[in-house]
Amino acid sequence: MASRSSGVQITGLREVVRDLQKLGVAVEDLKAAFGEISDQVVTEANRIVPTRSGRLASSIRPAKTKNKAVVRAGSAGAPYAGVINYGWPSRGIPATDFLTGPANSRPDEYARQIDRNLQDLIRKYDLT
Repeated sequence: MASRSSGVQITGLREVVRDLQKLGVAVEDLKAAFGEISDQVVTEANRIVPTRSGRLASSIRPAKTKNKAVVRAGSAGAPYAGVINYGWPSRGIPATDFLTGPANSRPDEYARQIDRNLQDLIRKYDLT
């Protein structure tokens, strides 16, 4: 099953992050700023993920990146994450949206949080 991206997209964000790096903002600080959102999505996804053995829930994890919030699910022990999230209609498996639901649930709030976190970094590095 092909992966499908979802969530909030902010035009120009990559350029802003690149410029912040050029001005001396540490990559780890940028990862932390975006990681907060990833952690929130992981928490929400873990609340609603269907559970049989717990392997799928334990495979939900944030990917700390410097210019976007990413959450992944699935592993060698839980290769069915995509099927459970997106469904497989021809096999009678309904979509649960355990991951895409939380990722898409509050786009305006996530965008505001990214803005706040980047503004905090601008103040921390005295870039105003």
